[in-house]
Amino acid sequence: MGILSSFLGTLVSPISDAYQSRQKRKQAAESAKAKIALAKQDSAYELELNDDEWEALSKSNENNTWKDEYVTIIITSPFVLLFLAAIISGFTGDMRYLDSVNLGIQQLKALDVNLGELMFVVVLAAVSIKGISSFMKR
Repeated sequence: MGILSSFLGTLVSPISDAYQSRQKRKQAAESAKAKIALAKQDSAYELELNDDEWEALSKSNENNTWKDEYVTIIITSPFVLLFLAAIISGFTGDMRYLDSVNLGIQQLKALDVNLGELMFVVVLAAVSIKGISSFMKR
């Protein structure tokens, strides 16, 4: 039973962390809005917000932008193209599709772009997990 509980803990932990992170951001946004309202009410010229509050305000202003989606599409496109090229090459028997995508990936590698690390960072950012630098040192 120890292996099963360890396995379940490994599966549940990232979900729990993402939920806690979301709740923390939500609380920071509410705190920042309350501080702004209080500053307006008092006609204060200075406003002190902590890092979490600034980040929450910044994220709330980005809700109507496509920036994150655009970056995600660009970073994941080589993997999607590789998958589609493999399927098309498998059905048609024409390896040119797969060869073309592989050549593109090799060109990215020649530019010293680590697609695995980029994908890892994009996935973490998509689920709002901070502390990416600690994951990258592994």
